Amino acid sequence: MDVRDTLIDAVRSALADLGVEPVPDVVQLERPANPEHGDWSTNVALASAKAAGRNPRELGTALSDHLSTAPPPHVIGVDVAGPGFVNFRLADSWLHEVLVDVVDAGTDGWGRLDSGVGTSVIVEFVSANPTGPLHAGHGRGACYGDSVARLYERCGYEVVREFYVNDRGVQMQNFAASLAARAAGTDVGEDGYHGRYIVDWAAEMPGDADPLEWGYARALAAHRSVLESLSIHFDSWFSERSMIASGAVDATLVDLRAAGAVYEEDGAVWLRSSDHGDDKDRVLVKGDGQPTYLMPDVAYHRDKFGRADRLGRRSAPQCG
Repeated sequence: MDVRDTLIDAVRSALADLGVEPVPDVVQLERPANPEHGDWSTNVALASAKAAGRNPRELGTALSDHLSTAPPPHVIGVDVAGPGFVNFRLADSWLHEVLVDVVDAGTDGWGRLDSGVGTSVIVEFVSANPTGPLHAGHGRGACYGDSVARLYERCGYEVVREFYVNDRGVQMQNFAASLAARAAGTDVGEDGYHGRYIVDWAAEMPGDADPLEWGYARALAAHRSVLESLSIHFDSWFSERSMIASGAVDATLVDLRAAGAVYEEDGAVWLRSSDHGDDKDRVLVKGDGQPTYLMPDVAYHRDKFGRADRLGRRSAPQCG
């Protein structure tokens, strides 16, 4: 029995000893928002006061005193707060007990569930632009995303870790131009990349190399190296430009038109996102015929839904 169940049983037993009838079948036990209020708290005195014909604070005090006389296992303090909340403070011994259970069960057995068996999920994370090294924010996202993926796996899901490579657009052109400028010893310009790494990479770049393709490969190699040093591995590196070349973006727009999900105004194509809770409609294709960043995103999410049952970036694993 875990410590939470132990506390609930102790509260119900104490209520019975205090003559509260009927003893509630359900006892709410929650983590206090303020750690100074203890490790667990219950509002059972407030919930039971009317049926018991007693003041909530008085009942809470009686409950606290009773539980303090013979504390449940691992409890080192019980007190009453506010209108009648009963707070519990735990000794570290309950953590020691959990660790013993973990060791006894082994890494393959402890905390493993089967609620996700037969369900596939794509967890997309990091997805940094291939225009430079990863930074600390990417590192945090990498660790967080991989932890989410591991939780899904622990619950039995079939997980694909995916890195979305935003390898087209203005930022890639500016990146390539910056490498070429540094290699030639000229200024990168206001819209260029000014990091020290541009100087170093330009020095590495062969004279006959295509700055766009060479720089793209160099950035991805840097990303892979850092992620591998963190023992984070991806099953899929999804290229945006490959998706566009495949015709997936155009096909998505055709299907959106057929579904009545878009309309044209001022020469642009707009997504009826306000029909689904957005504060306004969004432009998918600008008046000059160029897609906004959102159009490939829509096509990409459509692609993911076609490959998995769930998208892990926006939904938590169902492990209970």
